[in-house]
Amino acid sequence: MESAVNDLEKYKSIFYEMDEGLKWTDNKVLMMSASVYVMHERPFSIIRFKELSDFIKKEASIFSPLKSNLRFTVAALMDITFDDPEDKFYDLVNLYDKLVENGFKKGNFTYIAALIILTDNRIGTTQDQIKRAKYIFKEMKKEHPILTTNEDYPLAVLLAELDGEVDEIVNRVEYFYRKLSRNQFTKGNHLQFLSHVLSLDTQHDQDVLINRAVQVYDQLKQISIKPKSILYPEIGLLSLIDQGGNELEVIQSIKNDLDRSKHFKWQKDINTKTAVNLTVSEKLKNSSVVETGLFTTMEAIMQAQQAAMMAGMIGAAAAANASNS
Repeated sequence: MESAVNDLEKYKSIFYEMDEGLKWTDNKVLMMSASVYVMHERPFSIIRFKELSDFIKKEASIFSPLKSNLRFTVAALMDITFDDPEDKFYDLVNLYDKLVENGFKKGNFTYIAALIILTDNRIGTTQDQIKRAKYIFKEMKKEHPILTTNEDYPLAVLLAELDGEVDEIVNRVEYFYRKLSRNQFTKGNHLQFLSHVLSLDTQHDQDVLINRAVQVYDQLKQISIKPKSILYPEIGLLSLIDQGGNELEVIQSIKNDLDRSKHFKWQKDINTKTAVNLTVSEKLKNSSVVETGLFTTMEAIMQAQQAAMMAGMIGAAAAANASNS
């Protein structure tokens, strides 16, 4: 509990620095960016963060999504991963171009997919991973033509890292989706995201993971956190760790603290997500899972989840601004 409290204070401190140094930037974007640094125990420098964000905006092409607030997400994730993020930025752009060349549509989520490949490339060559991810995405779209959108690019890239035939991977995702939809979970994009998250754990039996997810769902209700669909990815994360439901007391404490704080009280869903991410990342540091492939996978899931969520928020804000202009 003490370490979780320390992480919470670090999170607030970094957010306040960002908020002071980047006035007029969307609080939601800064909240997500601040949590990235805490989860990865990376020292934060507002000067370095601003310089990297400005560099990305300057170097991005004129119509690139990186001219928007997405640059803060990318800056945070690159800063915690690389000692030379400015040099790596050009690799990111090259990966983005390769994804587009292979049929991925231009936009926020393709940049996030490129970022995941750049920071978490664990299979074969980059071209192999891109082709496999595109194939997985196509097969996912066959199963759920309406639900499967560009938002699924990041997880398609992660699923491409799994061993086995693509048909087996897609069937595994579909198994989770069908079973969970019969156990209180509402069908839709968020359930598909949860199904992807659970599919990335190949060390546990599928039904074990389903039972864990249902249990966490019920436990959330018991502590007065409504398990709405936007929180399904967090249910997935808690389902990937043994006795994940036991962490809910700490999660509730962090969430309640943030809900009472001036700068955070209007973003209760993000507060819940942040509480889960901080708690799970702390749990991973002190767990035997750190010695397994699942540790790297869970870190990648949290990174993909945060980045994709931010890309979605930024895209929604841009669409709202366009409709109001």
